[in-house]
This record gives sequence, structure tokens and C-alpha cells, in this order.
Amino acid sequence: MSIQNLRVIEVKIHGMTGYQVHGLYRPCSDSFWEPVAHAAVFKDRPRAERFLEKCKKKPSWEYDWAHWGKPADYVRSLADYIQRSVAVYSVL
Repeated sequence: MSIQNLRVIEVKIHGMTGYQVHGLYRPCSDSFWEPVAHAAVFKDRPRAERFLEKCKKKPSWEYDWAHWGKPADYVRSLADYIQRSVAVYSVL
């Protein structure tokens, strides 16, 4: 399992703009790279960037996978390993 290309993306969810950490996930060496997102949506880019730095420092096997899933606007394929969308929440 590995996540690469982590970055902060501006997202619009239910008409509200926020910032969310997105990346590419690969469950094993012979799998496709798939988009993945963290559930936290930040109100401003600097807070999201600070969270991104924390994510980059942690190895992917230490992630709490309950907070990761497909981005809210992603259209899933039957070939995708991850079939659930991330349950987004706003960080206060």
C-alpha cells in the first residue's frame, strides 16, 4: 500500500469552497493508481497545507483509513479497489 503525490486541492462541496488533501493510492504493485482524499475539508489553504505536511511525514501504513476514500466528485469504476466515497467533514 502506498500513497503518492499528496497535494492540497480546492474543492466545492454542497456549494461551499474549501481545501482538501488529495493523492494517488496503490494497494499493491500490480494495481492501478487511484485518486484518494482525506475527509477533512479546511476553510483556508494555509491550514490545509499544515495538515498536508503532517500526512507526508507519516507512513501510509499508519494512516487511519476510516478518514480516507474517493474524492466526493469522483466517478467510480468497477476496477477501483476503493469503492466508497470519503465522508467529508469541515474542520472548525
